[in-house]
Amino acid sequence: MKVRCSLQDREVLRMLYPLNFKEHERMQVFLKLISFLANGYLIRLVSNEVLGVVYIRLYLLYATIQILSREPLRKVCLAKHPPEQWPQLVSLIWISIPFSAMLGCSLTLLWVLVLETPDLPHYTAGCVIFAVCAVMELFAEPPHVYLLNKHFVRSPIIVEAVASLLQTLITVAVAHYSSSLVPFIVGAVVYSVLYVMVYWIIYRIKRSKDDLMFYGLSKISVSPEHASLTISFLKQTVLKQVLTMGEDYVMTFLSVVTFAQQGVFSTVSRLAAIVIRVGFKHVEDSYYLFFAQMLRRGLPPDQQGRDALKTCKETLGNLLRFNALFGLVVTVYGLSYARLALLIYGGQSLASSDGPWLLQWHCPYIAVCGINGVSECFYFATMSQMEVENYNLKLLPFSACFLILSVVLSYLFGTVGFILANIGNMAIRIFFSLRYTAQYFGGLDTLYRTLPNIPQLMIIAVCGCTALLSKLVLESTESPLGYLCHIIIGGLSFVLVLLTLWECEDLSFKSFLKSLNPIKMRTKTE
Repeated sequence: MKVRCSLQDREVLRMLYPLNFKEHERMQVFLKLISFLANGYLIRLVSNEVLGVVYIRLYLLYATIQILSREPLRKVCLAKHPPEQWPQLVSLIWISIPFSAMLGCSLTLLWVLVLETPDLPHYTAGCVIFAVCAVMELFAEPPHVYLLNKHFVRSPIIVEAVASLLQTLITVAVAHYSSSLVPFIVGAVVYSVLYVMVYWIIYRIKRSKDDLMFYGLSKISVSPEHASLTISFLKQTVLKQVLTMGEDYVMTFLSVVTFAQQGVFSTVSRLAAIVIRVGFKHVEDSYYLFFAQMLRRGLPPDQQGRDALKTCKETLGNLLRFNALFGLVVTVYGLSYARLALLIYGGQSLASSDGPWLLQWHCPYIAVCGINGVSECFYFATMSQMEVENYNLKLLPFSACFLILSVVLSYLFGTVGFILANIGNMAIRIFFSLRYTAQYFGGLDTLYRTLPNIPQLMIIAVCGCTALLSKLVLESTESPLGYLCHIIIGGLSFVLVLLTLWECEDLSFKSFLKSLNPIKMRTKTE
């Protein structure tokens, strides 16, 4: 169905997606690939204990300071404001810097004096420097807010790309001479300095003559309305931060697992996150925009256009089916190839630890993340503001249960318990969003379409068992020839699975797979 969007909708699209998608994706894939290869190389240079201290303890300190200081501010300042309010907003931007400094001092003292101290050199210096880096990056907020408000949206991507790339390269280079926390400390300093410098250079180039970025340095004037709104967003950000990094807080404050186990967990989680972010993120963002264009938020289905409703129902069903099949295949093959993947990626140290067991459990987590992302993108694109607020209220008790469940399951099953808690959390969210979908379309047709058919299940089961048998027989030899045969068997069976999945699908699903970029679709002007 070919549809068009109104002039207003095209303007919204231009503001939200000013970059060409292929250009944006190439940059993202390039950065992820560099980070992926560098992390795999770093694993061979440093111990799991060092990785646990850096990726869990130090980065949690850094992220807590930065997100609590920055996110509420951005939500207030990046909205539309009349010109006469900008002096007050600029003052608010500069006030965030002393706030982040006080927060950084408090959390650094907590990290150094209260929490368990790892038996590693330079830990105290690492805590101090990571906190200083988080505060330092707040000096880039004035140009960041200015550039985004002027719709220079390419600039933040360029800044983060340059800083991240140099941080990764320098961390790897220093790791050849020191296997302690020093490479990561140096990398963090390089990133923060470049981040601030490049932002201000771009700002100096693109600023207008009448900008007010330095207004707050001479006169502080914040309206009560903006202050109250910032505090409200701060409360929301605290909750979001606890839920997003809940397992990191549990590991940090309760010490339920060792630092070495934390290192293995963080490494495997970052590896699995690549699939979630690269494989699902763009599709979810794109189809959120598609559903938001096709349907009017808050209106009941009987007041929506019939063709638009039919198109969205068919698209959502195909999208859920695609992610369900993808997650099923990932789960089945993850059981057989988790250890081999970690052996190739991180070497014998990672493959002989709890890493393969963790990666196997991450595979079903990837599957539920895919279904949850799609179902929630339709949910949030169509429900009214009151329904959003009711949903948030419902999630509060479940979020508390998630944290409790993380603690209990981590004591029972170690780091696997965090993955099980996340799977349970995702399952609850899927239940709410799919129930809303069934009520919205007046039936379970969309949900039934998610389920694979019998031939598909049979071929996945047979090929999965073949790969598992190959793992038990050939991987046990610990020889290059055995691993090569294991890969060949898995590759051939995987091709057979793909061919069978394709032949068993109808024309609607095949057409959907051929055009997975929904931005080409436009809503028709009434």
